[in-house]
Amino acid sequence: MDFLDKYLIDQLVKDAEDVWPKRWSEIESSFQKITLSAAVDIIIWDLSLFSKKGDTGTYSDMKNTVGITPDNEYVFKKLLDILVEENILSREGEVYVCVDNDPEIHSPIEYIAEAVRDIPEEWAAFQWLARGIGGLKRFIKGKLSGEEAMFGPWGDFTLVGQVYYTSEVYGYWSKLAGKTVTRLINNVFDRKITVLEIGAGTGGGTTDLFKSLGEPRNKIEKYIFTDIHKRLVKKSSKNFEEYFDFMEFKGLDVTLPLEEQEVDLESADLLYAVNVMHATNNILSACSAMYKLIKKGGYAVLGEIAPPKDKLYRYMELTFGLLSSYSYYEDKELRPLSPILRPEQWIEYFKKAGFRDAIAIPGDRLPGCDRGGAIIAIK
Repeated sequence: MDFLDKYLIDQLVKDAEDVWPKRWSEIESSFQKITLSAAVDIIIWDLSLFSKKGDTGTYSDMKNTVGITPDNEYVFKKLLDILVEENILSREGEVYVCVDNDPEIHSPIEYIAEAVRDIPEEWAAFQWLARGIGGLKRFIKGKLSGEEAMFGPWGDFTLVGQVYYTSEVYGYWSKLAGKTVTRLINNVFDRKITVLEIGAGTGGGTTDLFKSLGEPRNKIEKYIFTDIHKRLVKKSSKNFEEYFDFMEFKGLDVTLPLEEQEVDLESADLLYAVNVMHATNNILSACSAMYKLIKKGGYAVLGEIAPPKDKLYRYMELTFGLLSSYSYYEDKELRPLSPILRPEQWIEYFKKAGFRDAIAIPGDRLPGCDRGGAIIAIK
């Protein structure tokens, strides 16, 4: 039985519907075309691994031919997986077979230009994808690191910041999580509470939550803003000077022993994190850490991106997937396709960590809205 009443669940699902990108099907179609084109461009045309229909190759042979290293192996595999999903290649065990060596497809540049022209409001998301694809050939050949491809040699985070702040697609999880936390604060608590945000980063999720609350001081006694990078915490704190009277800024790495860090155990009435918990090395350990940080009867609210069921979310794989931190996780038996999880997996792992119950919003309640959303767990 759901631990939230039906009326509140209905309101949360309505929130999910309201913030879901209205042109999602067009945006997703563009993502699919661009990433497929990139896979064909590199595997079929540039590397010439398959020259005619019926050609075969084992992964080991291709890896040796191209000179794949551990740093680029993850993305190389994903390019092959994309071609298998599109039936350009077939796979039988370790052997790949060419089904179509000359698909009717344009270059990635043409598709990106078309997408930006047709859906200009998502320019930042398409530009971020263009940056990843633009560096793919050199990245695959070991001539460019993923971090250099995505952030340039000077580590410029401006573009990825614009993706999160301007894109309806990549603002979805933050906006929904913020609305979800607001609903919980207004409906299940009869007092001011302590909120702990994990992986707060530049403060995008914090900003969305404060906007949703209106006047956060009326509902929040203490807001603990944390991130694994203490320098980033210090820098981001400058964006919240007007809230210093109830905010604390601390370093927190949930992959390390919590007892040795700056945040007290069982200190939060509500824990909040947006697209960060999947980036931990071990998902069960991450869920356990969240459990330890929350008071009895408290809630965890995650805004988490999800792949399509049993498929890749190609956009993620060819952007964030280039970054070394994305694919270096240890529990690949729990997440064989990628580090991002389906909502039903989050629910399972929350319960294994000791949470009494968990629910996904919207879950399967909205047709076509299948890229995750908010996961709510109660301790």
